[in-house]
Amino acid sequence: MVFRKTLQVLTILLSALSVPLLAFGAGRKSSTETYLEQLHNQGKERVIVLFENEADPDLIAAYNVKLIRKLKILNALVCEINQSDIELLKQEPNIKNVVPDMVIKVPRPKKPPKKWEEKVNEEMDLLFSGPATVRWNNLEAGLNSKAAWDRYNLDGTGITIAFIDTGVNYTLADLDDNYLGGYDYVSGDDDPINPTPDETHGTEVVSLAVGEGVDKVVGVSYNAGYYVVRVLEGPCPATGLISAVIAGMQWASTEPHKADIISMSLGTDGNEPGWVTIWEPALRKTCNLTYEKGIVLVAASGNAGSTQCEWPAAFSNVIAVGAHAEDQALYSDSNGGVDVVAPGDDVYTVCPDNSAWLASGTSLAVPHVSGLIALQLQYARENNIEVNNGYLWEVMKHSAVDLGENPVYQGKGKTWAARTDANNPNIGSIDLIASNWPTEFDFEFSDYAFIDTNYPVYHIGSDVNQAIILTNITDILGNYPETIENLNVTATQGYYADSNEPNLPGDSIKVFPTISLLQPGDGNSITLSLLYTIPPQTTPSLKQTKLELEFNFAGNNRTLKVSYNQPNSLWYAAIPGDFDLSNNIDLIDFSTFAQHWQQTDCNVPVFCGRADVDQSGDVDWPDLSILAQNWLSDLTY
Repeated sequence: MVFRKTLQVLTILLSALSVPLLAFGAGRKSSTETYLEQLHNQGKERVIVLFENEADPDLIAAYNVKLIRKLKILNALVCEINQSDIELLKQEPNIKNVVPDMVIKVPRPKKPPKKWEEKVNEEMDLLFSGPATVRWNNLEAGLNSKAAWDRYNLDGTGITIAFIDTGVNYTLADLDDNYLGGYDYVSGDDDPINPTPDETHGTEVVSLAVGEGVDKVVGVSYNAGYYVVRVLEGPCPATGLISAVIAGMQWASTEPHKADIISMSLGTDGNEPGWVTIWEPALRKTCNLTYEKGIVLVAASGNAGSTQCEWPAAFSNVIAVGAHAEDQALYSDSNGGVDVVAPGDDVYTVCPDNSAWLASGTSLAVPHVSGLIALQLQYARENNIEVNNGYLWEVMKHSAVDLGENPVYQGKGKTWAARTDANNPNIGSIDLIASNWPTEFDFEFSDYAFIDTNYPVYHIGSDVNQAIILTNITDILGNYPETIENLNVTATQGYYADSNEPNLPGDSIKVFPTISLLQPGDGNSITLSLLYTIPPQTTPSLKQTKLELEFNFAGNNRTLKVSYNQPNSLWYAAIPGDFDLSNNIDLIDFSTFAQHWQQTDCNVPVFCGRADVDQSGDVDWPDLSILAQNWLSDLTY
């Protein structure tokens, strides 16, 4: 039985446990329940003290409290206090509220797991060495992550995922190499390993995202680094405290263990007392602040088969994930209100004792999405594309494959990483990023006098004109066209090489007027013109400059940002005196100079055959001096 007394109970749904389920029977309580019962027997309560401003431990010291931890993200303190002092503490200045910590509980999944029976599977060639078979969840029946491994050489390298769950056996052959550390908020130490073999949920979830494939399971991003935050204990029904979930998110969003992605295979239906007035605002604030740090949040929709998503997945800044099966049918118990669905019905997982089980539920779909986000982020970083978490979210949704099901339950469809070949009609999320989705842009260097056959060239101190033609390509790539709203473009010119300075001196950042709407299609293209003055040369390293473009635009309820540094945005500096732009100063340049000697109508660099090196308007002795100084010098780009 769950200990209730004065506690509010929050039921947390984690989907598929992977061993024969052992319920806590009469007389058997989890250590969390036992701990709370002992506090009550002593006339004490575990509470969260919420402050109006910054949390102040000194303010509560007079109440003989035991301080457990600080929740900076909520301006709160978690502590033990005498029940008789709670109302007095509420009257103190700067105290917003004092509320009992909330029990979270893990019920049985509706579909129990079953022991894996080996089937005849064709072994797939992997990019790593290992005997594990690539199964349906990573092939076209699933999210086709294998196509992303093969076509784009992706494996999650350099990306970090934090799993907030039960304990994880990070010593397994499939989970040992990329474990980065963690924390156990149940036991209060920095070792989040599962204490007993039957605490299986966390290990199963983690294996689907980052399993290394050396033994049993190949994860979607099999070389990504991962953290584990243990906030729940025991087999089904595992229990924990809501303060631990919030603390875990705070831990995973703080340096030196700040993750790129936080994966939460848990949820609550919000039907318990105190949820609407206390805990929903607290958890929502935590999710919002974490999202604003640039972290992608992913959570399970729940397994009740209802039309509503559970929390935290239901929050606007959390990706809500439902589940589907190998035959493309939706998992029957998957809740609605989702963004996407992912493999989560009879997926092959590994347990802490290294046994293999088929497990089902939206909990198992979540790590697939977390792994896919990791592959997307890896591709972007390796290709000099800067993206925010909103963009990663939207590119995943836009590439989802429509299963023809009710949008309430399938969202935009099943997640899809990349198409196997050009004949496959489904465009994957990484295919979209590679295609500069959602805007196609062409550079046009319009200073005709400085266009060489291979690249644009400028003289230091000259004006440079460049046009950018923008086209909304959501009707060409992805599964549905979308009007881009409130498109903002910023261009930044900077050093290309041999300098530690991020930008050129002077006005190097250009902000263009907001484009309110950009409809899909080539006929709706918009041209933006850039005019830069290349500043006087202040360092010998100023041989090349680059143009970086940053696009910010509205996408549903969040801001999307993506920036590019394309090879065709490079501008090269001409060597003073290299009139024919041959990259060396020789007799041909001297002949040009002689032809225009003492000419005085050189107001534009192209006039006088560029012989007016110092751009004074006259071809005279200072120009000859520059020519002589650079005689026979060369610069190869």
